[in-house]
Amino acid sequence: MSTEPHVRPSTTAAVLPEDSRIPRSRSQPDSGATAEYDRYFHILRTPPDLGAWTRSCLDLQEEVLADLTHSSSLDDGQRADILTGLLHTSSATLTSWLRAAPGPVPDRHEPFTGTRPWPGQPGEEQGGALRRWKLGHQLLHVLLATMNTVLDETLDAAQGTRWPSLVRGMEQLRVLYDAATAAMAYASDFPPAAYQDEIRPSMQPPFVGPGFSGVFNREHRAMTIGMHRLRRAVKDLPQGTGPVDEIRHAALSLDAAQSRNHSSHVKICERCVPSGTSLLRHHLAQSSPREEPLCDS
Repeated sequence: MSTEPHVRPSTTAAVLPEDSRIPRSRSQPDSGATAEYDRYFHILRTPPDLGAWTRSCLDLQEEVLADLTHSSSLDDGQRADILTGLLHTSSATLTSWLRAAPGPVPDRHEPFTGTRPWPGQPGEEQGGALRRWKLGHQLLHVLLATMNTVLDETLDAAQGTRWPSLVRGMEQLRVLYDAATAAMAYASDFPPAAYQDEIRPSMQPPFVGPGFSGVFNREHRAMTIGMHRLRRAVKDLPQGTGPVDEIRHAALSLDAAQSRNHSSHVKICERCVPSGTSLLRHHLAQSSPREEPLCDS
């Protein structure tokens, strides 16, 4: 259990659109197969408008900034990455407000059911480790939704031969990738014993169904597809197209950020789950010989 002096109960839920992107207007509801994963991390899949997204981002930012100073193992670079990621999310959100239909910005202090905690969650008065685990994942999802929005715009720039926008988009994606990497480091900033004694049990029955896994992260799945499409689009650009050196440098920088993200995630998994047996792998061990995710998120 965490011994940190600053512990507050989890009181917010991250509100994320069905299409895993920052809304430009009202989004439409859709069915999903990852409801239990979303419920665990307090993620609502209601059809929020841009005002609901904005209010949720402000609430999440307030929670993260209040807790970030108590995250002992993050270095200054990782803290800067998180803050930069939040800044990019704010910038993209403000841009969406300019594009959306005119209307007043909602009062963030107005009561809104989307920021109330899920009923019936284990450990509503959560200790520092469990609260940070969920708060960090909410931050990750918000950053991924921002990445998906930027990916759409960057892919459109590549297809439309708007080279400055293509380079700028890949550079922004690199920053957001590093922010997502730091968000995962923040989410797991607690002793390994806290993961074994507090976090992992909360992702098992009777709290959730068997086989809980980070593969149910819808924002990450959308981001992976978008990154594949962007990489293919850049690779298929004709020789000598646009500012070749700038495009190549931006693409290599983005690939490096993705590699850092993968390496960091592997290290987190190895620290928290030394056996390498994820909850999903454990659940499928007797029925599937395939390789499963290294850890639970």
